[in-house]
Amino acid sequence: MEKQNDHKKFSKKIWVLSAGIIVILAIVLFAGIKNGFFLRKGDKILYAAYHTIKDQPETADVSKDEDYTVSMDGQWKEQKIQAEYASVSDQKQLKGTIDLDKLPDLEFVMTLDEKELKTQLPSLSSKVFTYDYKNGGKSGYLAKKIGSEKLERFDTILEELYGGNEQKTIGTDILKEARKEFNKLKIKKTEKKEFKIDGQKRNCAGYQFTISKDNAQNVLDAAEKAVKKKYGDGTKISADPVGKVFMVFYDKISAAGEMECSVYLYQNKLASVSVNYEDDENAQNIDVLFLGGDFRTQNMKIAFLTGEKTTTIQTNISGNLAAKDGTITFESDDTDSLSGRISVQKGCQISELTGEECNLMKLNGFELLELFGEFAGFGF
Repeated sequence: MEKQNDHKKFSKKIWVLSAGIIVILAIVLFAGIKNGFFLRKGDKILYAAYHTIKDQPETADVSKDEDYTVSMDGQWKEQKIQAEYASVSDQKQLKGTIDLDKLPDLEFVMTLDEKELKTQLPSLSSKVFTYDYKNGGKSGYLAKKIGSEKLERFDTILEELYGGNEQKTIGTDILKEARKEFNKLKIKKTEKKEFKIDGQKRNCAGYQFTISKDNAQNVLDAAEKAVKKKYGDGTKISADPVGKVFMVFYDKISAAGEMECSVYLYQNKLASVSVNYEDDENAQNIDVLFLGGDFRTQNMKIAFLTGEKTTTIQTNISGNLAAKDGTITFESDDTDSLSGRISVQKGCQISELTGEECNLMKLNGFELLELFGEFAGFGF
């Protein structure tokens, strides 16, 4: 009887020990997955990129329909730009002033609602120019010159800019294909390198890979399918705002043939990204340093090398952009580059457009010429 009890006690200990080992293994496995220990090299980089973007100040839930205003003040070369974008549930408005150097400043106000785009250029005309993207009726000189197919695409783009959902869908489709192509790359691990993050020197894990023109072409083909699905078979990816952003990247790779990339990670977030390529037989280099602070992207340094000239841009984020209460500043050491700030805040005020309304798509050739004469300061 005593032996039987000893056997039961021993069995119980084995079960407790086994359960303990299983719990420990589960914790180790969870920690490993959470920290990216079991990921492929390519997934480690994507994982780090995701966590770098996600690394933002804590914020309470913010309604996507909440009113907000984005303000921008900047200077590029000798040109000053001031703009403000306001969004409420039923209207979007972009207004601002562009300093045209030797010409008078160009003021503009553009309001988009559920059926039309209204534009006013106070420095040129008191008229309010309307464009109905919902109900057709485009029969004037400009409409015939542009063509119904292009106008239909423009109508779709305005509808999506007002609603916002389709743009996110196309952007998501491009990212999905980019990830598939990224996982095909041959990524090799390199020696660790030291970078300054959060004010401290850190040893960062390094990876290298090459993006070829074929890689970019495969993503482009898939992206164009997504765009054509939304706009029709005859559409180019450049017809879509998200597609235009991708095309900037694609054009660079096409001109260079391939891009050599180096990525360094620290604590599952980006520390540095470097891209080298040739354009018109000139060496080009882009270096992005994630200097951190309260979060990894709070302070960044971006350096562009073109031939023998290097331009550096420093960025800083204050406040909380995700909570619609923050500012990002960017300052360049080159007067030919853009410097300024972008601020986001809750609430907005939509300016009312007053004046005689003019539907550009219904004007005949003579009426259009008369309008250009008004812009130039003289009438016919």
